[in-house]
Amino acid sequence: MPSLTGKNRLWRSSAAIALVALALRLVAMHFFYHSTYNNYENHLLFGFETGRIARSIAEGHGYGNPLFVETGPTAWMTPVYPYLLAGVFKFFGVYSKTSALVILGLNSLFSALICIPIFFIAHRSFGQSVAVWACWLWALSPYSIFISSSFVWETCLAALLAAFLFLCSLKLKEQPTSWSWFGFGILCGFSAVTNASTLTLCPVLAGWALYPLWRSRPHWLKSAFLVALGLGTVLLPWEVRNCRTFHTPIPLRDNFWLEFWVGNDGNTQSWLDSDAHPTINPEQRAEFVRLGEIPYMREKRGEALGFLAHHPALYFVLCLRRFVYLWTGFWNLDPSNLRDEFHGFANVYLTISVTLAMLLGLWRALRTDPQAAVPYVLVLLFYPLLFYLTHPTIRYRHVIDPEIFILAALGVKFLLSKPVSAVLPRPTQAL
Repeated sequence: MPSLTGKNRLWRSSAAIALVALALRLVAMHFFYHSTYNNYENHLLFGFETGRIARSIAEGHGYGNPLFVETGPTAWMTPVYPYLLAGVFKFFGVYSKTSALVILGLNSLFSALICIPIFFIAHRSFGQSVAVWACWLWALSPYSIFISSSFVWETCLAALLAAFLFLCSLKLKEQPTSWSWFGFGILCGFSAVTNASTLTLCPVLAGWALYPLWRSRPHWLKSAFLVALGLGTVLLPWEVRNCRTFHTPIPLRDNFWLEFWVGNDGNTQSWLDSDAHPTINPEQRAEFVRLGEIPYMREKRGEALGFLAHHPALYFVLCLRRFVYLWTGFWNLDPSNLRDEFHGFANVYLTISVTLAMLLGLWRALRTDPQAAVPYVLVLLFYPLLFYLTHPTIRYRHVIDPEIFILAALGVKFLLSKPVSAVLPRPTQAL
């Protein structure tokens, strides 16, 4: 009996589940790394713009050249992940097989470590059993295994940081101190220079944690100032660099209007007109080189706003379709679209299943403990807004998947614990 108890404790441990998750991702990496390591378009699939910038850094040309050709300094990406990849390139070779295995191994580690904040978040919100369920759902999730073991991007690191942001906001709610508010701001800043979209989580989670202090105005202002100070401490060097390099203020990244344009250029066959993107389209790439990065982005801003002015109804429909796509994985029946995400219809099935389980868990949380559900509602409402307006992929949603999986675990647990008699229709009694 003691050994059985020990085994039960082991399989309910977040550290043990994280080790299982890491093992699964490393095994999957053996089958999927060719998605990254291949010769397509001069190693384009090895990180796309991130890979190009990392190559430029590793070869001594500085933080720039997001396309295969020389284009000079860039603010296309925030700096953390390109510098991480550049370090891998420096030690293991630019676009080498070893570098592919190392960076995918790091992504797998980041993804596996997410089990730890998931456990503590879920335990605080809904109890230990939901925490264990959520950890195992994350560890065994086909999409989280696939994205971490096959794709070079900051997604897994951003999801890990976003999960810690969520956990820190829960702790701030319980035991706020001056240093914890400042540390929260530091973590917000580091998340933002890793993945700019996570900046939307900072005011939302900070505002939720600050709300109990609202009546005590001096404490509220001091805490908010400390969060802003921590955030500014991290962001300031990047902003100063961009101003000095481009002689204009740039809020984290300069490519918003390019991304808006490729999602809203009139091509509705897919959620993203990738053929119009300068990483793929030779004419757009030549235009980027001719104009330079900032003028090119301004040109895309004019074209995007022109489309918006002439087609407001179509834009509204596209926003609705993007909403549906982000939560179902379905855009249309075009085989090329289905191939773009994780194994076609399998991705649609998995995405819809997780969304339905999440909605059930959210409904359960709102009924039993509305206060615990509030931060989840805020994240689900505010984080995806940018992608409804521009263009989505399921990979973008993956950053908040840890919180989604916690709600899904609550939903699955509720569904499985409900008596069969409660879900089956009662037989009609004979008159």
